[in-house]
Amino acid sequence: MAKNHPTGRRFLLFATLILWVALVLVLAVAFTPLTHFMLRPLAVQEEIKDADLVVVLGAGVDRGRYLTLVSSHRMVRGIQLYLEGRARKILFSGGLVGRASVSEAAVMNQEAGRLRVPPADILLEKKSKNTHDQAVEVKKIAELLEMKSILLVTSYSHMKRALMAFEHAGFKVYPAFADPYEKYAEDPLTRLAIFPKLLHEYGAIVYYKARGWI
Repeated sequence: MAKNHPTGRRFLLFATLILWVALVLVLAVAFTPLTHFMLRPLAVQEEIKDADLVVVLGAGVDRGRYLTLVSSHRMVRGIQLYLEGRARKILFSGGLVGRASVSEAAVMNQEAGRLRVPPADILLEKKSKNTHDQAVEVKKIAELLEMKSILLVTSYSHMKRALMAFEHAGFKVYPAFADPYEKYAEDPLTRLAIFPKLLHEYGAIVYYKARGWI
């Protein structure tokens, strides 16, 4: 009669424990206000004021040439601010990401043209790969045009890191959220979708501080 191997029993016990922890975590995220508590340290007060420039941060391109939903929300919000007369120019920021064949900025530029934004009022930053790069590259463009204040458009959960990065680059920053759906997430699926983004933001802030980027 074969004996149960101690190592096998320990592995089974460990795997069972991991599954239970994962299940408890999923239930906690989906059915408690955990994501709301996680959002609180990331909260930034929106401040809509006239500025030298509206800056819209890209959030990915789908299938190589279409804006993701998040990118679309940011672009539309930025165009709204521009059309309200909050700034004379609007800048779209975002380089090639993943397997995309065209930059985020270029795709936003195409869509802005369809929305009748004058090409002469659009600036593009196509080199960046992350939020730090965006702050650095946008600063180079803004300095050439002697622009110092910006209305920064990004997602609610991303704003704190973006704000710190652009302030570190030397801008006077006025935060302007795209659709802040994270604040109002009550259904389980939305909470589960937000949770990894919040973990990413916390990790990224720690990393940026360690690198001296914020």
